[in-house]
Amino acid sequence: MLIRPDILSRALEALLKLSASNILVSSDELSQLSLISRDEAQRILSLLGIEEGARVHEDDKVRAILRALRLGVDASMLARHLDWRAFEKLTTALLSEAGYDAEWNIKLSHAGRRIQVDVLAYNGCILLVVDCKRWNRPLTLSVESRIRERQEERLLLLRNLIDHTFRQNDLKTIYLIPAILSLYRPSKPIIDGIIFASIEN
Repeated sequence: MLIRPDILSRALEALLKLSASNILVSSDELSQLSLISRDEAQRILSLLGIEEGARVHEDDKVRAILRALRLGVDASMLARHLDWRAFEKLTTALLSEAGYDAEWNIKLSHAGRRIQVDVLAYNGCILLVVDCKRWNRPLTLSVESRIRERQEERLLLLRNLIDHTFRQNDLKTIYLIPAILSLYRPSKPIIDGIIFASIEN
């Protein structure tokens, strides 16, 4: 028997709230908090791969959200219950499912300069450089400008690192695509060549 996406979403939101309290998750607690039957709470825990009476850890949350997404649940609402690390891991997992080789929390250095990239995702000749932001409201112009500058720094260092690592004849064309991923829907999808997207896009 399938579970409606709205009920699954409500139950998963309750599960994420329970896990934030670091308590053991039970179908009784989940049932009370999400206003569903105990049997339905048990089915949802099973569907999400969460054991009765277990603590829900960061990776469990990411896997549960991925399973819920496949069943039609809205990701943006659920992602609000993740900390920044889990949000980056969710982004990495989503890009992996989309066919990218994706890694999170990458630290690179070249010529005395260092950068950190939240998520780096590669597919063919495309290299996505993703900065994950857990904002839930529009950016001010000064914050937007600072974010663009940091992405440009990452791209420049990454390009120099690629050029330095490979000899000219070994180097194939790689398109570096900068992106900012957040919880809110931005007013413009592209600002000065940088993609601004929400988790729901």
